[in-house]
Amino acid sequence: MLEQYLSQFSRLLTTTGIPWSRRHVGGRHDRRVVLGLMIHGDEVGSLPGALAVMSELSSGALSYGGIADFFIGNVPAARAGVRCIEADLNRVFTDAAPDSAERRRARALSELLDGCDLFLDLHQTALPAARPFFTLPWRPLEARWVRALQTDAAWITRPSGVSFSPGLKCADEYVRDQGRPGITLELGEQGFSPEATAASASIIRRTLALMDAVDAQGDAVLTGPLPPCYRYSHAEPFTDRTLRLRPGLVNFQPVAAGEVLSAPGTPTLRAPTDGVLLFPKYPADDALLPATIFRLAAPLPQSPDVLWGA
Repeated sequence: MLEQYLSQFSRLLTTTGIPWSRRHVGGRHDRRVVLGLMIHGDEVGSLPGALAVMSELSSGALSYGGIADFFIGNVPAARAGVRCIEADLNRVFTDAAPDSAERRRARALSELLDGCDLFLDLHQTALPAARPFFTLPWRPLEARWVRALQTDAAWITRPSGVSFSPGLKCADEYVRDQGRPGITLELGEQGFSPEATAASASIIRRTLALMDAVDAQGDAVLTGPLPPCYRYSHAEPFTDRTLRLRPGLVNFQPVAAGEVLSAPGTPTLRAPTDGVLLFPKYPADDALLPATIFRLAAPLPQSPDVLWGA
């Protein structure tokens, strides 16, 4: 199935000159949207939805007046069924990163990202999610887009300038460092599914329609209700291979302070505070240990524009 989708991707629209990227040129304005797919090789679920939109653009069934660049981030990892080959592609958009296959790929993709008017990066979580969620720092520029996209997603946010992985750089951070809006949306559990296809196609269509509206009417069209906003409140280090989470935990699952999150017969892990669970990890016995075994997020006590500025 993956190879069929990759073949279809290569036949649609026109090449940008950068491998595994395709371009639509609408001809009515020059605002450029970049759509990122599969920066992590095992997060394949956005591809069929993107292909549906690309097909609609190619046939004329969907109109977009500007430029839309679609890229598949890590095809070698996708073919191997893994997150990455040598390094996490979504951490190496910086010259400080050591040389690797992913660092070389990030350098090529930077050419697409440079100067874009909006970057939307579609991801999936390793485990199911009770709801989709945006994950990016608070800036009024991105807030306008998050509001206007009008999804059912929550927003995991933080003050502007605070990195998700200090010392490293994600693709959306690379774009934000240029003063352009960069947005990451976690769609739900990784893999192909009708839900992922529908969600990715819907958000891409909405994004393109909004950019057409911005060109015609200005940024005033970027309005809407602010989604529920959370911020990270705890990151539990994965310090010991004997640590294990109890089975069945999912992203955005509510937990209470003191709740036992560890599996029976393993060292006790408790939620230090109330919140929602994010990125619970169940690594294989022979896998490298991730930095954290889980994170928690808590609702913001006030609107982020009050906390950090409109």
